[in-house]
Amino acid sequence: MEEDKGLAKTLVLTDNERRVLSSIINLGGTAWVEDLSSATGLPQSTVMSVLELLKSKGLVKEESIYREEYRATPQGLKALGEGFPEEKLIKLLLQHNGELEVRRARELLGEETSIAIGEARKRGAVAIQGGVIRLLKAPLEAIGEEKELLRAISEGKEPPGGREGLIESLRRRGLVEKRMRRRTRVTAVMPLAKKVLEESVTAVARLTGEDIVSGRWRTLVLKDYNVEAEPPLLFPGERHFLIRFIDLVRRIMFEMGFTEVRGPIVVEEFWNFDALFQAQDHPSREIHDTFWVQHEPGGIRAPPEVIERTRRVHETGGDSGSRGWGGSWDPRVAARLILRTQTTSVTVRALADRPMVPFRIFTVGKVYRPDAIDARHLPEFYQLDGIMSEPGMDFSRLLGMLKEFFNRLGFEKVRFKPAYFPFTEPSVEGYVWMEGKGWVEVFGAGMFRPEILEIAGVEENVGAWGIGLDRIAMKFLEVEDIRLLYTRNVNQARELSTRLRRLEHRLLGERR
Repeated sequence: MEEDKGLAKTLVLTDNERRVLSSIINLGGTAWVEDLSSATGLPQSTVMSVLELLKSKGLVKEESIYREEYRATPQGLKALGEGFPEEKLIKLLLQHNGELEVRRARELLGEETSIAIGEARKRGAVAIQGGVIRLLKAPLEAIGEEKELLRAISEGKEPPGGREGLIESLRRRGLVEKRMRRRTRVTAVMPLAKKVLEESVTAVARLTGEDIVSGRWRTLVLKDYNVEAEPPLLFPGERHFLIRFIDLVRRIMFEMGFTEVRGPIVVEEFWNFDALFQAQDHPSREIHDTFWVQHEPGGIRAPPEVIERTRRVHETGGDSGSRGWGGSWDPRVAARLILRTQTTSVTVRALADRPMVPFRIFTVGKVYRPDAIDARHLPEFYQLDGIMSEPGMDFSRLLGMLKEFFNRLGFEKVRFKPAYFPFTEPSVEGYVWMEGKGWVEVFGAGMFRPEILEIAGVEENVGAWGIGLDRIAMKFLEVEDIRLLYTRNVNQARELSTRLRRLEHRLLGERR
């Protein structure tokens, strides 16, 4: 009698329960969850929810199996695309008759030089004597085997047996990482499952208007809901997490009384360098720091009086009290077009419009510098620049404003260190305290030099500062590689977006 009552409980199945249970039986009585999802056409989250119901009715049993898996890291994918560092070094040595000065190797390999030499020495491939790297042997075939193994792992293939030592070597170098994968296997309880499929009735999940009006609802079997089941995962479209972080910074600036200005990406050297009292033969104008636009320079798009004051200040110092740079200032150099290297080119243009005191002005945008791409550098990145002035403006007011800004951004501890910057004096580097990282440098600031104020035609003191926003975003999002801010991996983007959402809720909640 008790057994009949227990069976009667299982005689009501939903359509999805029937589909999943039938699929388990058709697959031999035991199946993986992902196979059930393919067989039924249901998302895995729905299959898991249905299995919970079938488990509660005693129709299936579930088993979780864990196994180790390997996947290629961003460094590993880079090594696949460009070659292992030691492989690059060995090929360079082969091209240079087996010998190469360490200094020359650093010029050619950059930051990878130390890794390349270290790994090549471990392989017994090179020796160093008197600052010269000498090739002893070229184990390119062995390196090729490791690359093939790394390629197989990157494609999701099972590594062949007997390669544990190579895998561990790749993991030690940070080219692959190990993780535990959980798989769920379910087994139908036979013969009860078959009997229930044959004798059960199908429950409905929802009533229609016609069911209610006609009274048919009285004869229908309604589905029981499992309130403990996880809902399906939904990923609605949303703005990119880095853009949302920049918007959060904008919001804080607006709350502090700042007005936003914008400027062009392609600018004359005049606004990027000359108006900031940077000498025309300054090293930062060389090719390793600036992108030039392949276009014949035209005139300088600036008021004639600003151009004239710039010439006087550069040549003689004008009335600023400076001696200037001497020589003859060349307007043709100032007219050359470049991709802006700093958003100060925007704020100094706003300053030359001679805004009425008090004013607080900021700008956010991309800047461009020919840096080699690595975990800390990109050739383009976001920068936040600001200027401010008010009656009685001095250095301490600038520092007070910056402390308030970072407090609003969630940093409780801020400190300053004297520093040198080309267009401000006095100047400071700014640091914030980050748990687990200590004091981290995040910005530079100072009072605009008298030469810049004269070029702009401004008599009041003006404080200025600049921040690399990508670096700040890295700290907030707990990212160690700046390239992840631009990841195309959907799962990584969703995880970073979730981290930013928590940050927004915390910061906005604290200010309510």
